[in-house]
Amino acid sequence: MTTANYNACVDRYSDMLMGYAFKVCRDHGTAEDAVQEAYLRLWENRFKVEEKGVKSWLFTSVYRILIDTYRKNRRTDLPEFLPDTESGDDYGDFENRELLNRALLDLTPVQRSIVLLKDIEGYRYDEIGSMLDLTLSQVKVYLFRARKKLKLSLQSIEPELLKKNSNDRKK
Repeated sequence: MTTANYNACVDRYSDMLMGYAFKVCRDHGTAEDAVQEAYLRLWENRFKVEEKGVKSWLFTSVYRILIDTYRKNRRTDLPEFLPDTESGDDYGDFENRELLNRALLDLTPVQRSIVLLKDIEGYRYDEIGSMLDLTLSQVKVYLFRARKKLKLSLQSIEPELLKKNSNDRKK
């Protein structure tokens, strides 16, 4: 990889990587550090990484860096995994977002990343597999289990709220 190709990768993928990293950790500084570290590792491995696989390599690196950071810090505070939204947006009101954030904490880091990439970011299964170095089947299984676990977590956190929302949708 040439310097020009490296710079083009930085320009092309920085915003996507920052968005992904921030949604996973909800801390701008940590997200920025993870993305910078991924680019540093890319530069150090520029002769080993194939240019057609750079995007997947970068997302995988950011993911692994964030997991390592999480393991080192073992944060006890509740990160907010979803962006702040105004009333009436797709993510619902603050209370529902807070419940979902708490439920997301029950997921493994892999499950959480897959849910965020698929359901929030809108990536396809094959793209997620490339980013996280998983097979298509693994992505589907992890997502299925994560959604099932989210449903159970949400039901245990606030069963009445879920029942109310379910009844509202039926009307």
